[in-house]
Amino acid sequence: MIPPADRWGPFVPDLPDIERAARCRALGALVRVFTGPKGEQVVAALRRLEANANDAPAALAALEQLPALSRRKALASFTALHRPRTP
Repeated sequence: MIPPADRWGPFVPDLPDIERAARCRALGALVRVFTGPKGEQVVAALRRLEANANDAPAALAALEQLPALSRRKALASFTALHRPRTP
């Protein structure tokens, strides 16, 4: 189970499959940009999460293992991309 504070992006419960996949791909791409090959475990975990929502805890744990600066950069970029649109 994902703690309430971690229910964001692809880790939101009951997210439609297509939206979860899109968020996983966006986050995975950002992790790859900011970490290079060092983020491969996270990218692989997010790919598994695309196919199976039950893999969310493992993907979140993998993300939390990234170095703090790389993780912050990826999360900040993900957040900026997913801000609500203004008219």
